[in-house]
Amino acid sequence: MLHAPGLSAYNFTFDNWGADPGTSIGTSVVPGASNAEGTWTQIASSANIAQDVYWLYLLISGGNTSAAAKPQIMDIGVDPAGGTSYVAIISNLVMGATPFVNGVGLVENIFPFFIKAGSSVAVRIQGANATAGTVRVAARFFGQPSRPEAVPVGSFSQTFGTITNSNGQSFTPGNAADGAWVDLGAVSAPLWWWQVGWQIDNGTITAEYTYIEVAFGDATNKHSIFKIMHMGTTGESVGGSLQTQLLMCAAYKPVPAGAHIYIRGRCLNAPDTGYNATVIGIGG
Repeated sequence: MLHAPGLSAYNFTFDNWGADPGTSIGTSVVPGASNAEGTWTQIASSANIAQDVYWLYLLISGGNTSAAAKPQIMDIGVDPAGGTSYVAIISNLVMGATPFVNGVGLVENIFPFFIKAGSSVAVRIQGANATAGTVRVAARFFGQPSRPEAVPVGSFSQTFGTITNSNGQSFTPGNAADGAWVDLGAVSAPLWWWQVGWQIDNGTITAEYTYIEVAFGDATNKHSIFKIMHMGTTGESVGGSLQTQLLMCAAYKPVPAGAHIYIRGRCLNAPDTGYNATVIGIGG
């Protein structure tokens, strides 16, 4: 796990991991079922966010069920007044079928997003399966940087990719070859930090490895932002076995307004059907 993002020491941190390590790390969240949106579940109170936050790390786990398709999308909400009237700062992050932390592959994201001291933070999850189950959301917040001028921090986000029920934008990885680029949409305002969420809407997931690459550009020219490596398991879980998107050098890429964001995949063999994703860009 990445504990000290940015070129600075962090004199304030808070996490909701719990006192004892194990598969119950973080907060239990109940998704909405049958493509309904779940209720907001608090992961940090106003008392917990005692200082301004510059970075937010998330580990999502425990959402998969054997022999069942479990597509899910998540919003991250903040109430600056410390109450329960949350406004989403990040919307429709694809994150379904996550393994437990003792399983193979993890789903991790990190966002350089400013959250004011005294705010409360919550998540809500929409799921496609009629049996909602539960998801564990572990978070760590970073604040009070020793060198604020060295810490990039954003104030808005944009989600790329069409949402259909609880799925993001569909794409088809190639079989031992790069698949076709899929256009996720145009950048509305300049963005500089990138994360991807992906899943497989399939009740039978195989043990396969897949590169997932995100790029910006136009119909003719593409510039890679980062590439991660997905690992599926026969327990119908989806996780990252090579999380290069968590590294500063990979996830930081200034992209101008008007450019388009693209995604493609390359599987080790014939890919499972049902790959879909959203890409989150941070700006400000």
